[in-house]
Amino acid sequence: MRFRLLGSGSSGNATLVESYGVRILIDAGLGPRELAERLESAGVDPASIALVFLSHEHQDHVRGAASFSKKWGVRLCGSRGTYAAAGLGAEEIAGYDVLEPGVARPVGALSVLGIPVPHDAAGPLAFVVQGDGCSLAHATDFGHVSRGVADGFRDCDAVLIESNYDPVMLRDGPYPWSVKERILGSRGHLSNEDVARYLTRDLGEACRMVLLAHISQNNNHPELVRMTAETALRRRGRTEVRLELASADGTGWIDVAAADGGASRGPRQLRLW
Repeated sequence: MRFRLLGSGSSGNATLVESYGVRILIDAGLGPRELAERLESAGVDPASIALVFLSHEHQDHVRGAASFSKKWGVRLCGSRGTYAAAGLGAEEIAGYDVLEPGVARPVGALSVLGIPVPHDAAGPLAFVVQGDGCSLAHATDFGHVSRGVADGFRDCDAVLIESNYDPVMLRDGPYPWSVKERILGSRGHLSNEDVARYLTRDLGEACRMVLLAHISQNNNHPELVRMTAETALRRRGRTEVRLELASADGTGWIDVAAADGGASRGPRQLRLW
């Protein structure tokens, strides 16, 4: 299994995951033309996407979803809350499948599990994608690492998690205080320090790769993001963990592999609570 970010941050989010020729998208926050172009630049035919999973209804995650679905005949999938809040019932789309939290959705060689996250949206979800004997955790836009998220991600081989802001830069920055309060709140976004606490306390022993994403261009800096996370991993004694940062334009392909090569295990039952 491998994945790549096609976009990350307030300008638009989309993640491509594939295994044995089966491809899914997580979020479609880029315009439909740009999304198709970025897929094609990755060597992927947009019509080959099996399903688009939507984490929540905010525009930087669903901007191109309806148009992409209509043009390429690709169904969308997410919570009931996302369907209603994104107004997808009024759009001409190929179809929408409800993803019940805690119930895995098979997609060919892949399986996708939705986990509720604390964010100011209607039914927002993080995801655990399993394929080829390994698993990827995917979570952006949430205000704190809940026990459900920590436990659901514990057995994953790779973790994609947002490291959105530095508290000092946010407080001293140009945003209105009402926006700052929203970001800082328990249903807002994760700070660098929130991620450091997760890495120190809750990162599972199976994880060998962490990708930090959704990094604010106004309220954060890549050097702060990396330094804070690396310090946390060293404190935990997890120097074997590969740490990567996503840019606003995304990443190249990243392979997901099990720590033991996947030879001794089949699909795993993931813990949610």
